[in-house]
Amino acid sequence: MPLSFLKRPQPSAGQNMDAEVYQRVREIINYVREHGDEALYHYTERFDGVRLRRLKLTSSEIDDAVNSVDDHSKKLIDKAQRRIERFARFQLSMYRDMELRVDGGKTILGQRVIPIESVGVYVPGGRFPLVSTALMTAVPAKVAGVSRIFASTPPTRDGKPNPAVVYALKKAGVQEVFSVGGAQAVAAFAYGTQSIPRVDKVVGPGNKYVNEAKRQLFGQIGIDLLAGPSEVLVVADDSADPELVAHDLAAQAEHDVDAKPWAVTLKVELAERILEAVQEVIESLPTRETARTSWIRHGVVAVADSLDEALGYANKLAPEHLELHLNSTNTRRALKELRNYGSLFIGKQTPVVFSDMLLGPNHVLPTGGASRFTGGLSVGSFLKVVTYQRVIGVPTSRRIARLAAAQSRLEGLEGHARSAEKRAQPQPPTTEARGKGNHAEKR
Repeated sequence: MPLSFLKRPQPSAGQNMDAEVYQRVREIINYVREHGDEALYHYTERFDGVRLRRLKLTSSEIDDAVNSVDDHSKKLIDKAQRRIERFARFQLSMYRDMELRVDGGKTILGQRVIPIESVGVYVPGGRFPLVSTALMTAVPAKVAGVSRIFASTPPTRDGKPNPAVVYALKKAGVQEVFSVGGAQAVAAFAYGTQSIPRVDKVVGPGNKYVNEAKRQLFGQIGIDLLAGPSEVLVVADDSADPELVAHDLAAQAEHDVDAKPWAVTLKVELAERILEAVQEVIESLPTRETARTSWIRHGVVAVADSLDEALGYANKLAPEHLELHLNSTNTRRALKELRNYGSLFIGKQTPVVFSDMLLGPNHVLPTGGASRFTGGLSVGSFLKVVTYQRVIGVPTSRRIARLAAAQSRLEGLEGHARSAEKRAQPQPPTTEARGKGNHAEKR
């Protein structure tokens, strides 16, 4: 049976809104490509209300920002940085150079793991200083061995990025910081300007304009994924505490008016208690206007007839964050059945907020159902796994050549076949071989 819904999301604007975003971002990209820094100054004044004197923070400005951060905040950031780095190094251990010998040892097949050379880290601005995003994006890049790491984040009203964000970026290993936000920052990293270098890849979450810029610029520049707006799905059975579920939904809702807080339960009574509690929690928050809008527009509370139905809904939805508020038996079943999620939070003592801030695994995760085919940002996002091969000796090359030529003709590729067959023919001695022979004759 289909789920029954106590609360559904409101209908969205759909394709008309998508077309407007596409066109605006297209215009921003073209203007940045043509006018460089001039475009960045223009858009910063237009969108952020700030007239900048320069885009790049100077060394003294960075020092001033770092020195203005209080010791307690620095300790929090330092602790989070260490945890994120530890998990990134743990992930790095799975990547290694490897070599396989086949054909009696006469053919070498291998892989190398090479860091990307340059990366642009995007840290959203808005109402809150997202120090956690600064760490989540830059720390894995540093651990991976990226040699040039740059960051861009919108300025505050005083024309500078939030000091705590600057401290986090420097702590994470970023070399240069730019006071630019939005789609224009992504375009600057893609094409380069007078002040901002072109990079190989841009990473980090953002609003619909940032994501659209990444979508349009993919190919000109590498991207991590289209992350945002944020999502959480809570799957809850009778063992769940409705207050905890409500707080986790409200926490997600306060991210952004487009955040998506969802819950599916196995009992109507629990769903009703969650629905009542989440409204109370939202109204108690200083961020209630944002959280209330998110909840009204996108909030979901549904009831499933069975655990299987709830898990099927979760796999179909493929949420960014998936919380399990289940008893031990149901948790074991869920772990076997669940396939599609950005990150999984097992048990009611493991809320999303822990990982949002400092637990260790990355919080830049796939949204919009993308966890069906990809995971989130990780140290592997900054590594290239490339391959190589070497055939040793003419006899081995001849054997492979005959097979390659036959398969090439099967595929209608005569040029391929002839390239292979040249290796099956007797080869003239190389210059090196002739030199050795002449040397022997002289002796």
